[in-house]
Amino acid sequence: MMTDQSSAVLEVSVEEKGITPMPQILLNDTPTVNLVSFPMNTNDFHLKLNFRHDIQVRVENPQKIVEPLETYITYRVSTKADRIDYPHKEYVIRRRYNDFIWLRQNIAAEYPDRIVPPLPAKHTILGQLDRYSKEFVTCRMLLLERFLSRLVAHPILTEDKHLRVFLTANATEFASYKKRGTGLLRRMSNSLNTISVSYNSRQIDFEFDPIRNHLQGLSEKLAMLEKVAQRIHKERKELCVESHQLGAAFIEWSSNEQSVSAALSRIGHTITANSSALRHNLISNFISDWAQPLKDYVSYIECVRETLGKRDALQIQYEQSLIDLEKKKADKDKVANNDKPIMSFWSKTETDKEEKIERMSQVIPKLVSVVEANQERLDVCSNVFRQEFGLWKYQKKSDLKNMLTALAESHIQYYQNCVTSWDLVFKRMASE
Repeated sequence: MMTDQSSAVLEVSVEEKGITPMPQILLNDTPTVNLVSFPMNTNDFHLKLNFRHDIQVRVENPQKIVEPLETYITYRVSTKADRIDYPHKEYVIRRRYNDFIWLRQNIAAEYPDRIVPPLPAKHTILGQLDRYSKEFVTCRMLLLERFLSRLVAHPILTEDKHLRVFLTANATEFASYKKRGTGLLRRMSNSLNTISVSYNSRQIDFEFDPIRNHLQGLSEKLAMLEKVAQRIHKERKELCVESHQLGAAFIEWSSNEQSVSAALSRIGHTITANSSALRHNLISNFISDWAQPLKDYVSYIECVRETLGKRDALQIQYEQSLIDLEKKKADKDKVANNDKPIMSFWSKTETDKEEKIERMSQVIPKLVSVVEANQERLDVCSNVFRQEFGLWKYQKKSDLKNMLTALAESHIQYYQNCVTSWDLVFKRMASE
């Protein structure tokens, strides 16, 4: 992550405005996390995992904005870009959470067949009073940066015009740009979901069943893992408090036992120090480093499932058009073979029969065109989803590996601190 977690929440009354080339001191020269370059050709499903550095983003310096009608948090978004369509190399702007929502909605509307990364969820009603706490703001800041980093790493989404405006426009320009209507675009993107609801009982292509099962299973496992982790976190906090009390009891005891006062005091201070290490290594960063990233990944899985659902909607649309074509062909064959007409008001004369056949002959080619168009859309969408899922699987493997590695390292550090401190106590007690 590029973000400095120690960034304080500053309470101000006016939001910073304007767009300026980024001062060199705002972004250090330390190498940051490499961003993956994904294949541009939708027919190339062999991932070319070359790293790219043409754009990097940082979300930091949250500020509390107090206005007469509302209070909210803004974040400084710093961007380094090495692209022709970015006039400057560096930008610094401020955005609030609602601006991130606007960005994601527009990108999802522009690219309904792409997996658009999730945003951190809005605060709950119960957590509303705590939404300005350092812990909440820090978690949200980290996840907002992760959202932008995923966008700029994506081979298609990174070129989106809304993203470019979001990263570069000053407050006035951005407010003006946001006023442009995107309702039609969103209605178009939502139409596929409507189709899926209407025909969700129809047969879907079995090719994607393993993916559905994988997503469902992974989502359930991560949700269970997060629930267990929360329970362990609660028990650790209780252990931390009790350990601190135990250490204080040993220290107080040492004042009443002169013969073993030094040993008791050392044990008490060691227990207290280990309690502090528990808080520092395993408790203080639990929400930002483990709990929230797990929830974020469950949300990411849901984004993949939504994208697959849109492909399924096209499958349903294609199947329905194929059924309509087959039905119309069967009706024509019935009329041509002198079968009982399906419409009671039809005349049984030969002339009417020829007219009906002629009308059906004109409709059938149109239905054939509809079927072919729907099949083409389905094939394109299926190919895009295969590519998107391949990219997501690569990201998932890397992200989960980093999360688990960080978790293991925090435990190792904690237990090393405990072992070192107790070894020192035992050595001193042995030498006395």
